[in-house]
Amino acid sequence: MKFSYSTAWVLQKLLALIFLILLIYLTFSLNHISLNNYIETSNWFSDKKNSFLFFVLLTSIIFHSNLGLNSIIDDYIHKKESKKIIIVLKNSFLIIIYIIATISLILLI
Repeated sequence: MKFSYSTAWVLQKLLALIFLILLIYLTFSLNHISLNNYIETSNWFSDKKNSFLFFVLLTSIIFHSNLGLNSIIDDYIHKKESKKIIIVLKNSFLIIIYIIATISLILLI
């Protein structure tokens, strides 16, 4: 989906705010458990609220990264063919990361 530059800028700032707030919450929430202990970590992710907030954090980070990378690609890559290849590689990479993280989160629940 192609956004205008002003819409992409506002959306990127909104996503940054969302993931900053969630990152602070999750940092304090995870501070009370031992991440070296699989059972404690698994129990933390078993809580539906924690899993949902982690999923929202993951989603906002992926979309924020996508918008930022699109902006960089538009600004610095001028050859259309190179731009298409880089965008396909970027989108493939982000989709693979998102799918792996989502499946891992589902398996932990």
